[in-house]
Amino acid sequence: VLMMISFFGGFVPVIPFIIALIIGGKTGESISNFLYKDYFPWIIALASISVIIGLIAMYLNKQQGLSVKSINTSSKD
Repeated sequence: VLMMISFFGGFVPVIPFIIALIIGGKTGESISNFLYKDYFPWIIALASISVIIGLIAMYLNKQQGLSVKSINTSSKD
């Protein structure tokens, strides 16, 4: 759930940035500054926390999601 929130939280500002480019001037600048100074620090923190939680959950469940081991495969080579 946190991963999806982080993904969409990083994707959603694309639309306001495009609008800010179209509007331009002081209004476009204020939209971009809000996203850069107020919005992105929260999303970056949320993404970092979700990565830590995910890695801890994988470790506690003894999952090897970051390994290159194959499951139920046999090689005849």
